[in-house]
Amino acid sequence: MIRKSVETRDWLNTIEPRNVRAVMKRIVEDLTSIDLQVGELFEAGIRKEKGSDSSRNTFMTRQTQRSAAWNLGANSGVDSKLMSNIQKLFAEKIEIFSQVDFNKMSILTGIVKITLKTFLECIRLKTFSKYGLQQIQVDCHYLQMYLWRFVNDENLVFVLLEEILNSSINRCTDVQLMESRVVELICEAV
Repeated sequence: MIRKSVETRDWLNTIEPRNVRAVMKRIVEDLTSIDLQVGELFEAGIRKEKGSDSSRNTFMTRQTQRSAAWNLGANSGVDSKLMSNIQKLFAEKIEIFSQVDFNKMSILTGIVKITLKTFLECIRLKTFSKYGLQQIQVDCHYLQMYLWRFVNDENLVFVLLEEILNSSINRCTDVQLMESRVVELICEAV
């Protein structure tokens, strides 16, 4: 479903994003359904100490900082590939196909990791216009708002979504991220 949604869209000629793509809403709906079904069969499992609501907003804060750094790099003549490689050096590495325990949190964490990794690999095969990049930005923020509750460590959602957005930035012909407040308003209107 996610692969088809990325592969069939014309990302170079897309219009300015006005809402979250239906496939992202469907992913959250499907995960909610899976959560209920798996919850009937397995124990809840252990979640790492979850942060406050303000920590969940750090994805938008990171996006804003990245946007400023990206624009600074573009204006100062720093090669975007060099910036990308520096970001990769300091990015947290996540093992996608790690061991899954027989509890709800572990099973859902595995599903979310594979889903986001699939999304990332599909993004790496496409080229984006300014609006295509902004649509990915909106979709990532929407996923960040909901996926944290399905995983045992919400930081892995942040890291994978950040990787998706960074990959989109690297594959974009005209890098202009949408203002974070506009992204929030689009996602909250859903």
